[in-house]
Amino acid sequence: MTKRRTHQSLTASGWLKPQRWQISKMEAAEALKMPVNRIVKVYPKQHQVIVVYLNEKGHKCSSFFSYRLFSRWEQEAIAAIASCRNQQSLAPLEIIVQYDLEHFKYPVAIADAIWEALLDRIRQVIREQRHIPKCA
Repeated sequence: MTKRRTHQSLTASGWLKPQRWQISKMEAAEALKMPVNRIVKVYPKQHQVIVVYLNEKGHKCSSFFSYRLFSRWEQEAIAAIASCRNQQSLAPLEIIVQYDLEHFKYPVAIADAIWEALLDRIRQVIREQRHIPKCA
């Protein structure tokens, strides 16, 4: 079986819907490595999050940030991987995760955690399918 190539990210494919997440000021502060009292507001959008924050001089600034910076992205990606019960559901997600990790900038720890979760799930699904009795 040949693997199909995809040009879809985890969001474009519908596996993750970060615009529906309620990103807290604490999560934004953690992702952006700044004190939580500098985070003014967090606005989720379809592919990025807008964070309004106070700069060092106390002036309001806003900027777009990738959801991939947030620990929530890691948690949700790993949950999507874990939701796949067989190779048929896992195979398309495997291709999408590979594409996403290759084409988007990730913090190394988050990319590593997602990749390891994917490999672990693949091994687990293969083990489970080996133990399913074959029907005649």
